[in-house]
Formats: sequence, structure tokens, C-alpha cells
Amino acid sequence: MKMQGVITGKRVYNVGYRVFLLQRSLELGFQKFNVRNRIQNGADQVVVQYEGEPGQVDALSSIIREECLPDAVVSDVAFESYEGYVVSVADYMHVIQIEQLSKGIPAIISIDRKQDSLLEKNDQILQKMDRMETSITSEIHDLRTDLRSHLDQKLSAMEQDIQQIKAKIGLL
Repeated sequence: MKMQGVITGKRVYNVGYRVFLLQRSLELGFQKFNVRNRIQNGADQVVVQYEGEPGQVDALSSIIREECLPDAVVSDVAFESYEGYVVSVADYMHVIQIEQLSKGIPAIISIDRKQDSLLEKNDQILQKMDRMETSITSEIHDLRTDLRSHLDQKLSAMEQDIQQIKAKIGLL
């Protein structure tokens, strides 16, 4: 027995219908199954074609009719007998895998580019920090030199004062 179900609505794409229905068809043991998106008279539709035993077909038809995905906005679900060719579920799984890879690869490339950009910025920050560290180290060195010079002058003046005091009190 062959059947075609048509799910129509404002939001039936990019909500996971095709993978959801594929999973359900596999659970029910279908050997022939296909799902595709289309626009018919300006309306978004998910078209499901499946071939199997009458019990399998009825079970999948019930799932299509009764189980709406959380993010979907469905306005109509319709069924009709189907006379055309239905691809094997294995072939359909290959199509879905390729579609998902074609969606994922650009995302991975984008992440890779962003990662490269972040690494460049990280390198720039590290270089800036190295320059700041060198500058701070130089400033600390200069401050230590200035402080040592100042303390040496003060110590020298104190030693001279002590010498003068000792001379006045006759300790020299």
C-alpha cells in the first residue's frame, strides 16, 4: 500500500519534520519512504510518501496527523493514495545525511574562520602585554635607580651630619 501525506503550514520547514518522520518510519519498519519540502500555491508543505503493509501505513498516517512538532505551525494535514515511485528508506537516509552535511560544513568553516580571528586577536593581546610588561619592568628599574640615588644622597647627608655632631661633641 502506498500513501502520500501533505503537511501544510506557516512553519513546517526547519523544525525537524523530515528527520522526525524518517525516525518514525524506521521504527515502524518501512522499506520505502521519502519526504521533501515544497511550496504549493504559496504555501509551505512537507510531502511524505511511504509504502508498506496496511498496518504500517495506517500507523505512520496517524503519527503524521496527530504528532505536531513543538516549533511547527500546521494549518492542514491531508492524505491521498500514491501511485508513483517511492525510494528505499536507505537511499532517503543518504539524501538526508548529505543535506545535513551540506548545512553543517559551512557552519564548521565559519567557526574555523572565527577561531582563526580569535587566535589572531589573542596573539595581538599577548604582544601588547609583552610590550606592557617590558615597559613596566623598565619603569620599576628606573624607580629603583631613582630611589637608590635619593636614599644614597640622604644617607650621605646623614653621615655628614653625624660626623659634624661627633666633631662638635668631641668624639672624633
